[in-house]
Amino acid sequence: MRCSSWLLILLPFVLGGCPRQDLTRSCPPAAVKPEPVIVERKVYVSIPAELTPEPVVAEGPLSECPNVAAARRKTIETCAANMRKIRGIQGTAVKP
Repeated sequence: MRCSSWLLILLPFVLGGCPRQDLTRSCPPAAVKPEPVIVERKVYVSIPAELTPEPVVAEGPLSECPNVAAARRKTIETCAANMRKIRGIQGTAVKP
């Protein structure tokens, strides 16, 4: 009996929080109208592996100095040629 009397006392307060409007209606219009945004995505062109080998630097004794210097010069010229090719590829469009 005591429990039912408390239930009768609290029932209006518990039910008072229920909404009195239809919950299935649509939301009010948004304050800001959504618009599509175009985002540019940068895609990098891959560099072929044959343009990026690790150069072999010639070494040798002092008596072989002219031959070592010539081999190093050839290595530097090869690296410079590869860099020119890489600069030519840089910034080009990516092929699908």
